[in-house]
Amino acid sequence: MKRTFLLLFPIFLAGCGEISYISHLGWHQGYIHYYSISVPEVLEQKGIDGKVKEKILFIQEVKRYGEERLGLKRTENYSRFFDIRGPVVYIVTACEKDRLRLRSWRFPITGEVTYKGFFTREDALHEKRSLDGKGFDTFVQGVGAYSTLGWFKDPIFSSMLRWDDSSLANVIFHEMTHATIYFKGETGLNEQVATFIGNRATIDFFKEKYGPTSMEVSRAIDEQEDDLLFSRWVGRACERLSNFYRQEISREQKLRDRGNMFLSLKEEFREMRSQFKTDTYPDLEKTELNNAVLLAYRRYFHQLDKFEALYNDLGQDLRKVVEHFRGLQATGKKADLASLVK
Repeated sequence: MKRTFLLLFPIFLAGCGEISYISHLGWHQGYIHYYSISVPEVLEQKGIDGKVKEKILFIQEVKRYGEERLGLKRTENYSRFFDIRGPVVYIVTACEKDRLRLRSWRFPITGEVTYKGFFTREDALHEKRSLDGKGFDTFVQGVGAYSTLGWFKDPIFSSMLRWDDSSLANVIFHEMTHATIYFKGETGLNEQVATFIGNRATIDFFKEKYGPTSMEVSRAIDEQEDDLLFSRWVGRACERLSNFYRQEISREQKLRDRGNMFLSLKEEFREMRSQFKTDTYPDLEKTELNNAVLLAYRRYFHQLDKFEALYNDLGQDLRKVVEHFRGLQATGKKADLASLVK
């Protein structure tokens, strides 16, 4: 899943373990900043691959559209380039085994965050083993982009240039949303807002760039409709699991019997696969389900239909949706899903 972000600099933490963690993030972020080069330098290099140049210029075009047409925050993000192999960061999610309650980490600047991010797979797996030993379900995801919420200049990573235009535009709009709209301590809501705006912005951008009947627009619409379908499935899955865990049976029996529930949920997903128009979720079928896996996916796709309802309520004007959330952020009001369409 590419549409993910990482909050990199929650500072002033208490405890030696957290200081070590922040040092880890700070060192790697400093390395990325030091060794990244400006976009003009990249474009002026002799022998630059034409497709690489096209992708970099495409990112600049997407960024301008987001700033000028949608009112997303103007930043110096994507003005630098960093060469990398493999995922940019790794995210570790943990959840209790007998209830759908995520492990969270509290930081003064970002508030409560329901994952930890690492720049190396080894560090992420070390954290996973530690959480496994404490009795949590865990899930590790490699992701291709992150946002520092405007604290630093987020670069273009070379790995991003291998994505198709729809995925690339979606990720840029997603991360721009994070730099524009952020509710402290509301990890899920922040991701869901960015997922929705990323999807809709990609459709609108392609309509203007290629025309409303273009293949690019059709592809972006298919991906958005698949996300809505997946959102409904993951919502049902979590509701079924919550009902199962609420039963008045022992914890030991819940842990014994939940395996059958996961098998049933995966079978339901396989049966639903024929309804998807794109191959957006190939990894899920190969992943062994547990509470952390499901909640990691729900983090991005929870109740997307309600965001669609808000979009329709605001005249299908995405700029007004951005203004709506910026207004809520400015007033300090918590934007819960139940109030989105009121």
